Amino acid sequence: MGERMNQAAVLESGDFALFGEKGEIRRIPAEVSHFALFGLPPKLSLDERGLEARYYELSRRLHPDFFMNAPAGERIRSLEASARLNQAYHTLRSFTQRAVYLVELVSGKLAENDARPPAELLEQILEAQEAAAELRCGCGGEEAGELRGRIQAARECFEALREGQRRARQGRGAQWDRAVDEGRPVPAEALRRMRAILSQRNYLENILRSLREALEAAP
Repeated sequence: MGERMNQAAVLESGDFALFGEKGEIRRIPAEVSHFALFGLPPKLSLDERGLEARYYELSRRLHPDFFMNAPAGERIRSLEASARLNQAYHTLRSFTQRAVYLVELVSGKLAENDARPPAELLEQILEAQEAAAELRCGCGGEEAGELRGRIQAARECFEALREGQRRARQGRGAQWDRAVDEGRPVPAEALRRMRAILSQRNYLENILRSLREALEAAP
């Protein structure tokens, strides 16, 4: 489902009825979105309790006990539907994963940035990584204290940046949801900024984890 889809098709996608009129399980086409599977609008904010309740309701109806004596085709469809349902639920229940999924549906895969630091953060990241490497080498005395201070300062800087991006992501998400509610295309700037923020998330988490581990592991 990471393939790019037409924005209008995503935002106007209707609900998908998992069960037919006689209670039979319908095969789920690949193009059915996670949102359509749960009967939800393609928005970044959603009723998480409602999502959970709908998930458990559908999961109960797909339980293998109900299909022990069913034809092989029906049993296979129940397993396939359960797998799709689990994937959809675990994606949509997390705001970040939900945002990544929806942005990729509309505008294609996000850049893989684990090996490419954001250009505007490159100098800070390199300095923090250098300090962390030196501290891991076992520097002692005053030098170790200085390194710890540099690493902690960098860590606080990146944590502040992560928090700022979280707020920006929520703001762009509100723009997205208003557009969906009003039947308009998502503003191009909101989509561009959302992609940029989400593309940096892995690198920020990785550098923060690296700095934390350096502080914990150092003698």
